[in-house]
Amino acid sequence: MITEKDIERYLVKQATDIGALVRKAQWVGHNHCPDRLLMLPSVTVWVEVKAPSKKPRAGQDREHKRMADHGQIVFVVDSHESVDQLIERLKQNAKRIHTPPISANSA
Repeated sequence: MITEKDIERYLVKQATDIGALVRKAQWVGHNHCPDRLLMLPSVTVWVEVKAPSKKPRAGQDREHKRMADHGQIVFVVDSHESVDQLIERLKQNAKRIHTPPISANSA
């Protein structure tokens, strides 16, 4: 049986494999933070990881909507397949948009 932890490990590996910087996320003094932040040169996304067929709780849905209303991209994944779909979207986006890294010496 696949657990939420299995899906999260798979997400981290797949995202790292495409060059994403991956961070575990947690709000201080506030609830319902998405589980992971994936950063690529062209896009940053928040990811809520759920067990197979589980949905975000009401408070998580509200927080995801607040974040989206402020320009953040939030995905919910609940399977290896949904992780694969997210990774494919990120790879496609990375092909369309590439921002060169900013170095401390370029200022």
